[in-house]
Amino acid sequence: MKRYLPAILLVLLAGGVAAWYWQSQLIGTAGRWYLGRIAASENQTGSVAKRRDILAQLNRYMLMPAPDDALVPELFDLVTQLSSRVATGEISLNWAAYIYTAYQRDMIQQRPNGTPRRSPDEVGAQLARYIEFFSIQKRPDAHGVTINDLMGTGDDVITLDEIQEAEKTGKSIDLRTRGAK
Repeated sequence: MKRYLPAILLVLLAGGVAAWYWQSQLIGTAGRWYLGRIAASENQTGSVAKRRDILAQLNRYMLMPAPDDALVPELFDLVTQLSSRVATGEISLNWAAYIYTAYQRDMIQQRPNGTPRRSPDEVGAQLARYIEFFSIQKRPDAHGVTINDLMGTGDDVITLDEIQEAEKTGKSIDLRTRGAK
């Protein structure tokens, strides 16, 4: 056993280094798997509740009303396809937001009741057309999502004490520099 211990430790260390190096790809794959599992479980039951909640939150971030239930399955397929590309940095969050809103706008204009519904492969093909049309490429300085991004740093948080102090003194809290490095 003593003979194999250094080899086992070396393999674990190499695996950890590889996982750290390719963490954005792993996060993207995990996100796509998780979202795919949600869609698969809801497709079996015929429900759209969890997907609707996720898309409603996403639309809230973009100051848009929640999508109709008829649009939810196809939009969720788009989000699932976008998730891994955003995580790896292949598509920036700005472009992902534009593609999502454009896709949703086109659905509302062309197929307001969501029929005929595109398959996930057709949604992927449409996403590929968007990427080709807009010549979206990964920027060399763009990094994918890392563990630190998911965990946060805590420097972008405003405490209640800071808010109360700003109210007392009349100073404003500069949100533009909050969390800046």
